Amino acid sequence: MTAITSFISDNRFNIFKTFLAYVTFFCLGSALNLLGSSLLDLQIRLAVDFAKVSYLLPFRSAGHILGSGSAGFLELRFNRCLVLSVCNLISGIFLGAAPNFFQFEYAACCLFIAGLAQGIIDVLCNTLIADTWKDKCTNWLQALHMSLGIGSLFTPVICRPFLIPEEGETSVQSALNETLESPIIELIDIKPTASDVQAQYAFMIIGVISVMISLPFGCIFLKERSNQSKNKNIVEASSDTKPEWSPLKANVGIFLVVVISHLLYSLEAVIGSLGASFSVKSDLHMDKKTGVLLATVFWTCFSFYRLIFIPLTFVVSEVKLLLLNILFMLLGVIICVLWGNTNQICIWIGFVFLGMGLSPIFSAAYGMLAKHITITGKIATLIIIPGVFGESAHPALAATLMAKNPITFLYYVGILGIILVVTFSLLIIYCKLVFKTPNGFQRNTNTRLSALSISRH
Repeated sequence: MTAITSFISDNRFNIFKTFLAYVTFFCLGSALNLLGSSLLDLQIRLAVDFAKVSYLLPFRSAGHILGSGSAGFLELRFNRCLVLSVCNLISGIFLGAAPNFFQFEYAACCLFIAGLAQGIIDVLCNTLIADTWKDKCTNWLQALHMSLGIGSLFTPVICRPFLIPEEGETSVQSALNETLESPIIELIDIKPTASDVQAQYAFMIIGVISVMISLPFGCIFLKERSNQSKNKNIVEASSDTKPEWSPLKANVGIFLVVVISHLLYSLEAVIGSLGASFSVKSDLHMDKKTGVLLATVFWTCFSFYRLIFIPLTFVVSEVKLLLLNILFMLLGVIICVLWGNTNQICIWIGFVFLGMGLSPIFSAAYGMLAKHITITGKIATLIIIPGVFGESAHPALAATLMAKNPITFLYYVGILGIILVVTFSLLIIYCKLVFKTPNGFQRNTNTRLSALSISRH
């Protein structure tokens, strides 16, 4: 206990920066899932069909891609915390403004600008954690991406009170007359109008949080500016401790992580953005609020499974834990594809397994690579951009196919899931044979202590 207290005391500033990165990723996760949770209501507000409103997803993701591509350049020219401060401010303002418009084009432009800022945030938060904790970054990265999952989980919860029932849904009201023993069930036969939509309030709440977090990042920039040269020397000295690998070995490892990034981001986006809509439009015929709850269950498992995963890394080989995650992903895919379209129990179980299986995969892959190769802003950008591209392209394609036949959503998830299982398995084997990774990726007591101090992730 004394060692933990001493560690926290010695690393107060780094822990504070890390906490701000976690809150930033919380807002990023919320922003990623806001559209999926409110897509049907935005369809009403913007007066367009479902296929067109789903294109808001690639508009935001297109900005995310451009932002991710420019992050490495900005990191070389400006202080990282200054960039994160400005990007949080821009993201919050334009995210909150987007659903307040009644025209599709204006909303799409706002989401594009917000996505631009969010793409920069995505890369720089990952490099901030990797640079801050270096070889000890694996579980800190797990915590970072848990924050994204918590944000995605928080979004359906906050969206539900603002969702309006569709025409044809039933509304249950409490009986005003005490002599009635049963509630009054009314059929909604009035078509909702654009002015009835209230989903914009959920966007504004997340936007305000993002704007608020920009202020302490600005304060950190002022503090870091005075000792920027010292920090630069520390980074350069630490980077020399990395072993030198041949370009071929390094590039193959990077390529595998890039593919994992693409597949994982795509799966998260497809399930998180379209899972609720699928449950409404498929043979399950759930109401919208139950569909949003289904997405909430996925994000709950995706976020909080790490509370089990991280402590277990201190007593069980991390490779064995990751193999268990691969099994969870396979079970989730099989259950969803075979029975998810007709059996509500199976779709709930399948989403639970998928959430747990996907949870630690990206952070583990990124951490495995960071232990052997120095992750520069350029490499981080190379890893993130394909993920964001998949996050943009796959939901748009899946939504288009789902509009014609809802069951294609499950087939899409199944194909992406199987390819991800194969690729991640190859990465584990590659690290074991080429990089000579030991059974557990946590190499020493100091690394374990660093991870223990954030075991809440």
